[in-house]
Amino acid sequence: MIPYSMRQFLIAIQGQNRTGIVAEATGLLYRHGVNITDSFMTTLRSEFTMMMIVQLPEGLDFQTFENDLNALGNQALGVFLRPLLDSETLHGNAESVPNYSLSVLGRDQAGMIFKFSQLLAQQKVNITDVNTRLLDGSQPPLYAMIMETFVPPALALEDLKMALHAVAAEMGVDAHFHPLEQLEI
Repeated sequence: MIPYSMRQFLIAIQGQNRTGIVAEATGLLYRHGVNITDSFMTTLRSEFTMMMIVQLPEGLDFQTFENDLNALGNQALGVFLRPLLDSETLHGNAESVPNYSLSVLGRDQAGMIFKFSQLLAQQKVNITDVNTRLLDGSQPPLYAMIMETFVPPALALEDLKMALHAVAAEMGVDAHFHPLEQLEI
């Protein structure tokens, strides 16, 4: 029997987008009695990616499960599986719950993600989610970025906002930093 803490895994699957990837992957998990506790799935241009935190059932034949996942990987999909550490199981930690959002819009240029993420890292602000998009049809090309972050309670918010606005001014982009509303599900 696999101990409870060893039954929590991260599964990542990536490949060229096509109809049926979600059904194939989740069907495989269902057939093995694997429960998906958290997931994120998206398409970036023509590539599809999914990340799932799963719980393996007691009594699972792990070798058969792993072989079936690898067979899925042989269908032009990249598959990654790793056990979660005790500290990562169930709910993560407080720093994985975003409380502020940074929205940036401006001329497409190299370094936008880097410069803002570097500043946030220096301030000990954890980035929990990043979405970016090159906006089609705009001249010059515009780039939009939204970062959800966890700002530690002890951090001086006004200093952080001033530093973010300094990076925005340096890059010639608009940046807005504001608290997120917490949605209870």
